[in-house]
Amino acid sequence: MNSTKPVIVYGEGSAAVFLISQLLKKGESVVWAAGSGAKIIPVMPYLKSDLAFGALLDCNRMVQDEILENSAEVGVFHRVFRNKGFKLPTWKKTTQVANQQQNFEAAVWGPEQAFLGIHEVRMTNLTPASVEQSLRDAFETHPNIKRVPMVPVSEFEVFEQGGKIQFANGFITEFSQFYFCDSLTELKSIPKLSTILKHQVGNVKLANCMSVLQVVFHHSVPLQQTLETGLVIPMNRDSGETFDRDVLGYFMEPNKSVWTVFLQPSEIEENHEIMKKLRRMKQALNKAFDQPEFLPVGHKEFMSTVEKEQVRFEENHIAVHGGFKESKSNDDFILLTDSFGISACLEHMAKRFEIEAVQFIETDSIDDSISEVLHEVIAAQESEINLNSMM
Repeated sequence: MNSTKPVIVYGEGSAAVFLISQLLKKGESVVWAAGSGAKIIPVMPYLKSDLAFGALLDCNRMVQDEILENSAEVGVFHRVFRNKGFKLPTWKKTTQVANQQQNFEAAVWGPEQAFLGIHEVRMTNLTPASVEQSLRDAFETHPNIKRVPMVPVSEFEVFEQGGKIQFANGFITEFSQFYFCDSLTELKSIPKLSTILKHQVGNVKLANCMSVLQVVFHHSVPLQQTLETGLVIPMNRDSGETFDRDVLGYFMEPNKSVWTVFLQPSEIEENHEIMKKLRRMKQALNKAFDQPEFLPVGHKEFMSTVEKEQVRFEENHIAVHGGFKESKSNDDFILLTDSFGISACLEHMAKRFEIEAVQFIETDSIDDSISEVLHEVIAAQESEINLNSMM
């Protein structure tokens, strides 16, 4: 647009960071308002579509040019802990894509489906989290970005084109466009904006949004074996729970890992319940990494390698149902949030800024699935042979 008025980016999370890179490429001046300050680290080290990854690469070009786009791979890049090992998800054992999708939806809890899939795209040494952090570092001193801290909006006006905003700290400005990148529940703090974006929010029930408990561990010593995939680790159910919940995570670096758990609205009414989930998370991690091939010398459990932890809790941050809808009224006001998952956010951004999907190398996912089935069959046969030899 490149008018004399700035573009407002409202929100602190991943959506805001990736969006700002696109606006700066177009020569826009950006007012970046922290909004509620809600943000989480990208939950997994891959994305769920070639279009989303194309957007990620396009954003990354702002800080790094030397990326071999043809090194992107498509497949299933998360592993589930079961039977004392990290293995392909059970629904991957069928070769029919339609059956895989059906089994996936039956096996995976609603909020986790935004970050797991039967189609995933990755690139070695390039993750959504690493690109986001590089961009945040670059934005700290960028001359075309003005930061507004976590302060309420005191006045909000809508013009025929653009609008005007005033914050509680006294900063006031007209703007050409307004991008809402915060948690959906934050919309209620700006009533006029909530009305304008009503159609784009669609049928999402804000009262049903899930909360996010996320922990970053800094390890004093790396594990003996570091897994480069996304990891899914089942948690023990609490009394009365009727569904299976997982810990989702990965190693960002050999000495740094991030783990995420989702909580229902009824589970966040007391801090005691939130802390209980944190303890369950740590217990699940200890159980998953209790094998000798993982634990460093002198350590008897995973948590003993942790020297520092950073806990973040974001209330009502993930929308389980629904998705992005195009504006039918004023295109100067745009919803672009990561509340539907970072992959959905990047896909929506790619369509808006006409970014092409990444070209990838096809991995033989079917052989990968079959090989695990064969491995389990062979293991069973070997067990039977050993049993017969003892008789």
